[in-house]
Amino acid sequence: MAVYPQYAPEFAIQINGRALPTAVRAAVTSVRYEDGLNASDRVEVGLANPDLRWLQSHIRGLGFQPFPTAVRLDPIGSVSAAPTGTFDIDNKLSLSLGYAPGSLEEMFKGEVTGLQVSFPSGGMPTMTLVAHDYLHRLSQGSYARGFGFLPDAIVAAILSAENLLIPLIDPAVMAGSTALAVLDAIFKGTGVKQGGPGEGESDFDLLQRIAQRYDADFWVEGDILYLARFIPKEYSPRLTLTWGESLIDFSPRVSTIGQVIGVSRKFTLREIPLSFLVSVAWDFDREALAITVVPGEAVSFTKSLVGNVLTKIDKPITNPADIASSALEITRELRQKINNRLTGSGTAVGDPRLRAGAMIRLEGLGPDFSGDYRVTSASHTIDSGGWRTSFQVQKEILP
Repeated sequence: MAVYPQYAPEFAIQINGRALPTAVRAAVTSVRYEDGLNASDRVEVGLANPDLRWLQSHIRGLGFQPFPTAVRLDPIGSVSAAPTGTFDIDNKLSLSLGYAPGSLEEMFKGEVTGLQVSFPSGGMPTMTLVAHDYLHRLSQGSYARGFGFLPDAIVAAILSAENLLIPLIDPAVMAGSTALAVLDAIFKGTGVKQGGPGEGESDFDLLQRIAQRYDADFWVEGDILYLARFIPKEYSPRLTLTWGESLIDFSPRVSTIGQVIGVSRKFTLREIPLSFLVSVAWDFDREALAITVVPGEAVSFTKSLVGNVLTKIDKPITNPADIASSALEITRELRQKINNRLTGSGTAVGDPRLRAGAMIRLEGLGPDFSGDYRVTSASHTIDSGGWRTSFQVQKEILP
């Protein structure tokens, strides 16, 4: 079987389930796909716009009267056209990437959210079609409302349904939120609320608060919204990048500025004058979590017991659920601090396997920087220079 080198990058864009019209496809100058964790994925499609031909098939709803089609005359004399509505806001858009003549891998599924037009002082006018995955729907608008004592998982499901997404929630989050909701009701809590006094809150921000409460993550694949404590992560590298070959460049960053090895939170019991400090730290020698509980008055001695600790502000305890949710919050905070000690950014030959959350191996960087890294974000760009993938990684010490 012939082996085809990665010299012919290919992309396929569909709008409302149909391939990009030939006239529009011929005008594409660049395609950019950005992938990240706990954020909406984004696609930008750059288009050459000679004679402003694409403005004749403009966005509906912005005060423009579109022509039936945007027509251009090809050099050979034939006429090609972009059907009316090609660039409409809310059009469904999907993107697949790969190398010809092999098969393409679908990377993105979302909807058009914007159109940017540029009229430079010299040179050809351009347009950029912008699309986001369906997670962006949760960022639209802000609301102030209460959900009573419904479990957080049910609230997340309601937010999903309101934004036309199918919820898929980790059973661990479902069980935990049900238990916390019962405790909140027994101890006369206030239940789940969206927004604060005098201001609203977006669905995205509320979902983010819920996820943090259970040390969970959320993301969208197609029209399914996931909320899970245990992301189905991979712990073996899916690909190896070697400097001077597939790895074009890499810039590691090691920082001990502001470094902590533990996170603490001070709790206060309202009923009696008693406070205590709970600390969660990472034991590098044993590669395990260490937990300490000391009286609030001993805060000044925490560093000698644990090491450099990030102390959170006081949190009054209204019911046992506060302790459970806080334990998850400080563990998440610790993991983020520990894993940010060694980070880096790099550029590689375009590869669809470079996605946020993937584990990759970097080689040829010497003993200090070669090894396995977790990808935190990736940006794929196809233009006249070929296909390149820029990425951010971190050395995952605490999974």
